[in-house]
Amino acid sequence: MSTEPWTIDSIAHALPHSELRATFAREVSFTDVRELPAILDRWVNFIEQFEAGRDRVEQLRSLVQENGHLPPNYTASLIDVTPDELQGNTEDIRRRGAA
Repeated sequence: MSTEPWTIDSIAHALPHSELRATFAREVSFTDVRELPAILDRWVNFIEQFEAGRDRVEQLRSLVQENGHLPPNYTASLIDVTPDELQGNTEDIRRRGAA
């Protein structure tokens, strides 16, 4: 991402998968406007973490292509999201927006 300020459009375009873009759009659409800064900060943080790990992922992809498997010392880490976020639970998002 460039040094340009983040916008809703630039956040949506920086998300790596269509399902993430859909979840982001739902959150932004159904969230109380007073809560939007925190929601947007969380998504920008996600994008920045994703981009920071891109080189590592590409190295792992190369190793798998060369060797047919991940290195034995490879450990994966999980992104901190709720089960509702993983499932794209719009009802939970609406409840948070109505609160």
